[in-house]
Amino acid sequence: MLEQVHEGASLTVAIQSAPVTLRPAVQSITFQALRRGFWVHEVLNQYLQKTPPGLTKYLLWAAIALIPEKDREPMYTTHTLVNEAVNATYLDKNMSYAKGLVNAILRRILRSPDIYKDISEDDNPSYPAWWLEKLKRSYPSEYQEIIRCSREKPPLIIRLNQRQLNTPEKIQSYHESLRAAEIGFVPLTTVANRQLVNTLHITKPVPVNQIPGFFDGSCSVQDAGAQLAAHLLAPSPKSRVLDACAAPGGKSAHLLELFDIQLDALEIDPLRAKRIEENFSRLSLSGGRVLVGDASDPKAWHKGELYDAILADVPCSASGIVRRHPDITYLRQEADIKNLQITQRKILTALWALLKPGGKLLYVTCSVFPEEGELQARWWLNSVSDAVRLDAPGQLLPSMDHDGFFYALFEKSKTH
Repeated sequence: MLEQVHEGASLTVAIQSAPVTLRPAVQSITFQALRRGFWVHEVLNQYLQKTPPGLTKYLLWAAIALIPEKDREPMYTTHTLVNEAVNATYLDKNMSYAKGLVNAILRRILRSPDIYKDISEDDNPSYPAWWLEKLKRSYPSEYQEIIRCSREKPPLIIRLNQRQLNTPEKIQSYHESLRAAEIGFVPLTTVANRQLVNTLHITKPVPVNQIPGFFDGSCSVQDAGAQLAAHLLAPSPKSRVLDACAAPGGKSAHLLELFDIQLDALEIDPLRAKRIEENFSRLSLSGGRVLVGDASDPKAWHKGELYDAILADVPCSASGIVRRHPDITYLRQEADIKNLQITQRKILTALWALLKPGGKLLYVTCSVFPEEGELQARWWLNSVSDAVRLDAPGQLLPSMDHDGFFYALFEKSKTH
């Protein structure tokens, strides 16, 4: 996995080559290795005169990343870590020479009492220099906290399906089912001073197949910051709503759970569009239609009737969700930001033409870069004469409760 990501493949794609039964473990180890990757490379630079070739380098990368973090519970005992890393050298003939090297390096690092003092993780975050410079320039007081959050495992947040759990008694019964499964939770009632409804923070994350009622549609996994979208758009009953760039369908489903609307969920990728249909089916939702098409080019899929509300969750750098996708900082290039800006503007321009006068458009990214957030919102206000900016949170920086998002809400003036 690490080799494929290092060569430019998305981890989402690379993980498909792992056997299904091993994917959770492979993903867990790979995520840890990517989150600590720049620190690991500095460790290797100081403990080895020459980085070993091929798979041995990636084996050491993964193993060193699993060394217990400072003041943290280890993922594996040190004995298990060294033993399994050495055993792994037997799995490929090109690594057979390396068992002594792997054993010696790991034991030497583990014996070092000052490893975190000599090589600080805070001084070696897993970000390219251009990314760090953007964060420092944009958030001089907050950038260190943004980096710290990206090293943490993300919170597991679920929202209850209000079409199914629609009475206090049903909600209480669901809470009891979580307790019976020994799944701890705390209600999460607000994000950015905005009210959330039936949102629970699972205190110790578990696989979704262990969450009671998940496959029956009782709940969905969705970051608390992402849950703001439906509440901010808040379409009126019987409205026609478009969710552009909708896959995997979490925001579309949330809208259908909360509001009696007719919703079109648009997705350019046919395979990802199927994910939306699967989510609608799992949650037993009606009123939603899945369309395959390009949000920046409506001619092929739009039939002429305008929308009352549009959710524009546009493609972006994903710089606000690094802890969920730690491969992003290895794959993203600085030039990508300008290209994404252009795409975002094309989509905004195309969708605005599909909005009724008096209708609302919610612009959303999961980015922390102002070029994709506040600067885009200001550009839009300067570009069109019939846009009125309404109250919305703007930039949400990653925290222990939610990922990083940007929200800007616009109304189309009736007077033009």
